[in-house]
Amino acid sequence: MKLTYKISRMAQVLIASCCLVSCNYLDVIPPAQADFKDTMKDEEATLSFLYTCYGGTPRSTPYHYHAFEQSADEIIQPYAYSNWQQQVAWGTISPAYSNSWGGDDMNIWIPSYNWLGYVHHFLSLIDDLQPVGVTAEDKEEYKGECYFLEAYYHFRVLQAFGPCPIIPEKVDPNVTSSDLPGRSHFDYCVNFIVGKLDDAARALPATRPNNELGRATSTMAKALKARILLYAASPLWNGSFPNPEWKNKNYETDGYGNELVSSSYDREKWTRALTACQEALTAAKEAGYQLFDIETANKKADRDGIALPFIPGREEDTEENREFKERVRMFQYMVTANEGDNNKELIWAQRIELDAQNGGEGTDCRLPNKVVKRSNGVYVGGWAAMAPTLYSVQHFYTENGKLPAQDPNFYPEEEWYTRFYEGAQSPALATNNLDGEDVKNDIIKMHAKREARFYAWIVFDGTQYSSKINNGNPLWINLKNTNTNGYNTSNTRNCAGSGYLSKKFIDPNIYFGADGTRQHTAPRRPLIRMAELYLNLAECYAALDNEGEALANLNEIRRRAGISELTGSDVTGSMTLTDWVRNERFVELFEEGHRYYDLRRWAIAPQMLKAGMRYGLDGLRVNPSFEEFNKPTLVNQPFKWDDKLYLMPVWSRSDMDELYSNPQLVQAPGY
Repeated sequence: MKLTYKISRMAQVLIASCCLVSCNYLDVIPPAQADFKDTMKDEEATLSFLYTCYGGTPRSTPYHYHAFEQSADEIIQPYAYSNWQQQVAWGTISPAYSNSWGGDDMNIWIPSYNWLGYVHHFLSLIDDLQPVGVTAEDKEEYKGECYFLEAYYHFRVLQAFGPCPIIPEKVDPNVTSSDLPGRSHFDYCVNFIVGKLDDAARALPATRPNNELGRATSTMAKALKARILLYAASPLWNGSFPNPEWKNKNYETDGYGNELVSSSYDREKWTRALTACQEALTAAKEAGYQLFDIETANKKADRDGIALPFIPGREEDTEENREFKERVRMFQYMVTANEGDNNKELIWAQRIELDAQNGGEGTDCRLPNKVVKRSNGVYVGGWAAMAPTLYSVQHFYTENGKLPAQDPNFYPEEEWYTRFYEGAQSPALATNNLDGEDVKNDIIKMHAKREARFYAWIVFDGTQYSSKINNGNPLWINLKNTNTNGYNTSNTRNCAGSGYLSKKFIDPNIYFGADGTRQHTAPRRPLIRMAELYLNLAECYAALDNEGEALANLNEIRRRAGISELTGSDVTGSMTLTDWVRNERFVELFEEGHRYYDLRRWAIAPQMLKAGMRYGLDGLRVNPSFEEFNKPTLVNQPFKWDDKLYLMPVWSRSDMDELYSNPQLVQAPGY
């Protein structure tokens, strides 16, 4: 499939084939084989065509468990998967790579340029045709949505592939390959996208009613503008690109010539980003968005009948312990409660294709192998595939709001892997049933006295996974027990073996019945949420040496997390302001697709993603002892870094040779 074809194909092809599940308005598909007039004969047909233009947003996302954005240092996945994310993490991704799992939706390039063609086709018709019931004001709003989508699809390509071809309008189907655009200079791409977002913001409402969720708003446009300008100001694109000699050969960008990336630092880029981040946060607040809170979560927990979670060391029924447990539950609901649950943190969210009501790969990849024993004696569960690294575990904060290694009131490092419940013994291994509460005897000190987000999203040995998932009962996790949820040689494909599991995006109300029933609400994954806006703003202030404002914005996030607010005295040589900004971003946005791009744009990926950096506990053993399991162990996968991994390669294979079809297009450096 060539770029020539993708950017010029007719919208009626999509009309006949596109079927989405993200939200109600995307479910209305125009009739098959429509001619040009039929696509906009009336308001209903016009909206159906417009909604089709959103088709790429729930497909190519960083949330798919096979997405290459999952290749950062937050998690590992089973060695046997050998998929997109591991091809990148192992440094083996190539222009010829192809994989049936997830298909070409996983590579961003194809779906983004595909749907740009549909957007441009819509824009080419909206003024010429006169749909019945569509007012001039309606047309301007629909155009605004298209401008937003133009910006978003270009941005998705830009952040993954770097300087990219800009397609500003519908392309003639008869265009010759010599007339196709090559890569534009990175700054030119940024300015084009920002211009489209400004146009969108002027035409769109600030919010949408619940029956139009996912449609573009001015708030979304301003937030995305803030993100892209933050990226553009970051080191990789602001003077520190590792291959400054990389240039176009047969294509020039107006005002930039053959150059693709600026080689000098420009402080003004940070000032521009700061202004955009300020405007985005102000607009979001004015539109009624706010950080998710305990009160809202408690109301949903009451409706769901969800008890407070187990937290080691907080068994006593005190007001302080109850509030801490409520905060943990709040963070579980923050990423699973939808707008209908009064979740005002979600500025833009999508129900992506791998999520489904009462099922879906997005849930299965996080569940332990055995969740419930059905009445017929057969266990059901998940794939145990999303396994946090030891780096992740060590970079969530303690309950005092500091890193474990830098908190004088936390346990000394030589005690981290010893029992929290001193004097306890490991229980006998369960054989015919799942593990019981006594597995908490094996909780280590590293996993006690931690912050609420740690307990909300990280599953560790001896903890409670969920309060009623096991036929209305809690599920207790023993990752040392081969009979239950430990490593099993008969199921090596479904075990990552880091000694941890992730339960971010797992509905606290999830239920597996012994009769085979399964119930949970599919989350709307956050593409943009309020916390990011505070973190973006903090990063800009830090880059511009405004410590006070940087800390103030970080403290908005930390206050919600229930940890101590930062002051100037917390900024030290061992934990600089930049360190605080980056680590707070790591924790708050854990597994939301940001880390892949953050490590690259900060130009620290060579240090963080090189060989020998990803550790876990020793979870690939059959029935290990407590001492054998709780030992930091280098993950046995061939992780490595190469500077070519800063950018994804443009695809060049027999069925999709972008370089052959477009002589203006140059490959990313190193491929």
